[in-house]
Amino acid sequence: MKSQVSTREAAGDLLFVILGNGISAFAYSWVLVRLNIISGGVTATSMIAGRLTPLSVTFWTNAITLVCLGASLMFLGRRNFLNSIVSSLSYMGWFSLAQAVPVHLPLPVWVSLPLAGVCVGIGYFLCIAHHASTAGLDVFALVIHAKWDRFPVAASLRVINLLILSIGAWQFGLHSFLLGLVFIIIYTQTLSLLEKRFGVAL
Repeated sequence: MKSQVSTREAAGDLLFVILGNGISAFAYSWVLVRLNIISGGVTATSMIAGRLTPLSVTFWTNAITLVCLGASLMFLGRRNFLNSIVSSLSYMGWFSLAQAVPVHLPLPVWVSLPLAGVCVGIGYFLCIAHHASTAGLDVFALVIHAKWDRFPVAASLRVINLLILSIGAWQFGLHSFLLGLVFIIIYTQTLSLLEKRFGVAL
């Protein structure tokens, strides 16, 4: 691994990380939030923890994000850590913008949900292909891949999210669970196809 990163490489990282988070944020905001779908990840984990403990969802979101960033620095290195901070901040910015400009997509669920899954899969890939995570649970999928490269990032991320989805099913209902299951399968499959074709950057 190179110890020095050129200005061009760093700028490319930031451009694609910001773009990837924009794609994901709008898909999450305009489709998943509107449909009240549990999609795994930090948000769903925090929602579950918030219901099971006296601590707030905001506390758990911040705590889990900090743990993920710590894991990024410890196991994936400084470049991934710094890019993941940018990733987290850009996602918050894009998501806030998407929420401020609400759009009702005149599409049935069976169209909008797969479309969101493909968009999020692409968004995630743009991050992991450019030395970043989303500062979410994909950090742990990247760590697993870094230690044991026979485990693809997409496959590990699918398992992690399905575990969270299963835990949260009894709290949020069967309908939300089933939609979340479809979404997770689609976005991780999209990520898997891109990962196999182009690889990831650790």
